[in-house]
Amino acid sequence: MNHSNFNFYDAFDFDDDTPVFAFQVATAVVAEQESNNQGRRTRYRGSILGHNIVNRNKKEGELRLCNDYFAENSKFTESQFRRRFRMSRRLFLQIKNAVEAHNPYFKQRTNALGVLGLSCLQKVTATHRILAYGIPADLTDEYLRIRETIAIESLRAFVKAIVEVFGDWYLRAPNEADICRLLSIGEQRGFPRMLGSIDCMHWK
Repeated sequence: MNHSNFNFYDAFDFDDDTPVFAFQVATAVVAEQESNNQGRRTRYRGSILGHNIVNRNKKEGELRLCNDYFAENSKFTESQFRRRFRMSRRLFLQIKNAVEAHNPYFKQRTNALGVLGLSCLQKVTATHRILAYGIPADLTDEYLRIRETIAIESLRAFVKAIVEVFGDWYLRAPNEADICRLLSIGEQRGFPRMLGSIDCMHWK
């Protein structure tokens, strides 16, 4: 991907209380999810006798998601998308396309029975909601039709892909050009000479 044409600062809305997409907290989120699910794991990977199988109708979840947010005449507006996803639709799709191209895990596939699996949109949306709102993984199931274990698996794969694809550019220390741009943005928003936390502890 050409990073010169991909600028996170242009896609975020700094007028509201939307936090910048916090890649640095992703590792902590994964660790917490791992801790919460450690006791529920088992080495056994086959069918469990008497286990209740839930027909999630993954296609229904994908269609609902597309119609609500990604169709040409989607149900919800761009401003509603930005508020709920904490970023613009354009930025979301750029990130989604980048991780899908980087890791085959995010490509939609069929299983041995020919049943179509979860789409990249479902996996990445579940990941974004966990990161943006700090919700438990199983809370994404009702709307997206994605079970808890897959949501956690998607979160782990997403974080790894983000670091590998964007780490050298967006997770590095700011250079002189970055500092000038950030100071300019801060001044436009009413925080002159502000670089760092808005808690007023990093004015210098």
